[in-house]
Amino acid sequence: MVNDDTLLCNESGDAITCFHGTYYDFDYFFPLTHFGSEISARTVLKEGKWKRDKNIDINKPKIIPVHFKKGNYFEIPDLNNHYVEDWQAIILAFLLDKSIIEDIDNLHKWDDIQKKCEAAALEELPYQYDFISQSVDDDKIKQEISYESLHDKANAENLFLQRMIRFFESVGIDGFCYKNFTECGGDNSYIIFRQNCVVRVDKKLSPMKTHVDIEKLRHIEQEFVKNYTPRNLTAQEKEKWIKQLHDFYDFRTDEIAWQKQKLNACKNAL
Repeated sequence: MVNDDTLLCNESGDAITCFHGTYYDFDYFFPLTHFGSEISARTVLKEGKWKRDKNIDINKPKIIPVHFKKGNYFEIPDLNNHYVEDWQAIILAFLLDKSIIEDIDNLHKWDDIQKKCEAAALEELPYQYDFISQSVDDDKIKQEISYESLHDKANAENLFLQRMIRFFESVGIDGFCYKNFTECGGDNSYIIFRQNCVVRVDKKLSPMKTHVDIEKLRHIEQEFVKNYTPRNLTAQEKEKWIKQLHDFYDFRTDEIAWQKQKLNACKNAL
């Protein structure tokens, strides 16, 4: 066990150890990389997607153990997919009524959750949602991405993710965690925001060299706010948002049921 007050620890004061399964060779992890139990890492390595990648040796899997820097990891449901629209649904719920996220995570009655969503959707939309989701031309994307070392590729998705990370950091959140019923039986998995949030156990590395031009990033957001017209969600946006949350809810329900079936099958086999 490792005791270090700079690391994220469990209730016993021991540093949490998680794992990442991969076939690639690298030193540092990308933002929003997932880490979980060793079982979940081994399960990921069995996914068929790896066989389609001609750049890896399918016979040389790697399971990388890590610790996390101490921080506030906000619990969200397992989203299954992690596309822009999935993150948009989480951002909206957080901005309008963050208890909705907790209700989905704990599988409260869907009818009650939907009523809460309907009420929240009547509120004026905080500008941060439109800022994070803003469509920006390619030159401005390239420029803004260059102001921070989160991503090495300048595209619309990475700009969205960069702005999303900066928003959650601004409210004191350093990453996400979720109960993983997909690759394991509900153990916590973690999603990091920044490369240096994670400490590799398998090799000693100096922190990754990073840069950020805070003043230029703040100026971009301030200019957006200056020209922003407050608004409410449209009926179409509300419908899409609630459907996305319902998909998270159904996924959690299905995964828990699947884990129970597996457990019962093991018991019956004994």
